[in-house]
Amino acid sequence: MLIAPENGLVKESMITAYILTILKPGSADKAIQEMRKIDHVEKISVVAGEYDIVVRVQVDNLEELLDVTNRIQMIDGVEKTTTQIIEKEIAL
Repeated sequence: MLIAPENGLVKESMITAYILTILKPGSADKAIQEMRKIDHVEKISVVAGEYDIVVRVQVDNLEELLDVTNRIQMIDGVEKTTTQIIEKEIAL
């Protein structure tokens, strides 16, 4: 996505995504500890439902997003991830 700031120069905007994770039982604390060490992680939320943890990340490009996702997938206890890229975010 390209944006035009006030100075008229066009630059690429940041990519924000949610990485939804399913964990093995009992592995949440250690997984969170490891996720906190990963660059570009903005927030970690423990949730109820189909997924166990939702990780919000902000990166400069898709290559960085792939790297963050790969690092999360390599954490002991992470069984599955699903990545959702934000196309448009609306402030209320």
